Amino acid sequence: MVWMGLTFGMLSVGAQMRPCTNCLPGEEQVAWDRADAAESASEQKTLKKSGSLPIMAANDKNQSKGPARPEPRLNGYARHGLRAPFDRGDCMLRRIKAEQLQIGMFVARLGGPWINHPFWRSRFLVTSDEQVEQIQSANVQDVWIDILKGRNLPTPAAPDMMEADDATDDPEASFEDELERARELIKTGRALVGNLFNDVRMGRALETNGALLLVDSASTSLSRHSQALLAMARLKVKDDYTYLHSFSVCALMIAVGRNLKLPDGEVRELGLAGLVHDIGKLTLPESLLMKGGDLSPSEAEQMRRHPSAGYRILNEARLYTNIPLDVCVHHHERVDGRGYPFGLLEHEISVHAKIAAICDTYDSLTSPRPNHLAWSPARAMEYIAVRVDTLFDRRVFKAFTRTIGIYPLGTVLRLRSGRLAVVCGQNEGEPLRPRVMVFYSVTDAKPLPPEVLDLTQADDTVIAFEDARQWGFSDDQLMAMYAPHAR
Repeated sequence: MVWMGLTFGMLSVGAQMRPCTNCLPGEEQVAWDRADAAESASEQKTLKKSGSLPIMAANDKNQSKGPARPEPRLNGYARHGLRAPFDRGDCMLRRIKAEQLQIGMFVARLGGPWINHPFWRSRFLVTSDEQVEQIQSANVQDVWIDILKGRNLPTPAAPDMMEADDATDDPEASFEDELERARELIKTGRALVGNLFNDVRMGRALETNGALLLVDSASTSLSRHSQALLAMARLKVKDDYTYLHSFSVCALMIAVGRNLKLPDGEVRELGLAGLVHDIGKLTLPESLLMKGGDLSPSEAEQMRRHPSAGYRILNEARLYTNIPLDVCVHHHERVDGRGYPFGLLEHEISVHAKIAAICDTYDSLTSPRPNHLAWSPARAMEYIAVRVDTLFDRRVFKAFTRTIGIYPLGTVLRLRSGRLAVVCGQNEGEPLRPRVMVFYSVTDAKPLPPEVLDLTQADDTVIAFEDARQWGFSDDQLMAMYAPHAR
């Protein structure tokens, strides 16, 4: 495949490939007005007024004699001369430690009674090292920053992308055995996610106990077999998309987090984040979510509000930690700044949100939706691969390919011999030469007796990936064929 050579060449030499924005499907199609960001004097005064300096010596007169005051950090919408769709006096808070405070952040609240610190206002823009030092020396433990009005906490470097250890306390299971467990788990997950979403619609209080049990069950399944749950979760019907998409993203994020060797507690939070990442869509009209055609500009604008709406739902519940909150509001951010709602750049997006961006996109593309016919796994991988370094993070994508393979389980491939084969296993170190089961002759246009080939040893090669539906096969039929041979 041409794109596979292109993908690995791109990953090795760092080529930048910028896709046409008109080619992005569904919600990814964001028409940006590339207006120059203009910070007028009135805007500066507004920022200054909303963040009046609490340190009395830091007035305009004294500041003019010292070093230049750093400009306030603009969010992505402001950089493009746009107004954020939810910027109507709303705030978006994040709690950090006082020692993490930096110039450019907007302090919304300080931990502890106000009388214990020297600030006569608790809401202000941090513009000097003096302010940072005064906060840290006042025994303030926690600070709430508003990431709509100032800069966010810089993203820590992602861990080295090494394959996760295979060691686990759970006994390994065969693909077929785990497939049956996965089927039951998905039924349970659909009901639990449905109840969770119904609670939101009805305005009832959210709880996390059931969701965490589901995350733990998914994690245990992935420990017994790394592919069975992921393969089963991809088999969904259009009517179940809302619920099963959340569960699929949960499973994918757990698997990728493990591949990155993230701590167990962090991986658990990643799974929870996957379950609730799209919870903000529950605030949108059903007619908008189920619309079959392209969205109008006003509808697209309304759709782009769901991350901030979801953040507010989770934040008000006060049961969710930073990772689910971060993923909920940032899973549509893209590394080149063309995402939403803030248009953050690569270094401003956490590794958790970068993981969510790829997992969410992959499952969306491979699932049937009202306005989208499900893509094959390989086609979805191609879409993501050619957008590495523009929309998606390079290192996270590498981890994702190690997790599910360049050709994921169930992918239909055309071989040089003129036969069709379905992927039934991966070969470590040889992502373009998986284990396959041959089942159809293109030349003779007839089924073939099943035959398992290891392409690292067979005298045959992949020349293309195919859409099974065009050859009269469903995903369920393919799984029934390759499951006995999968590993």
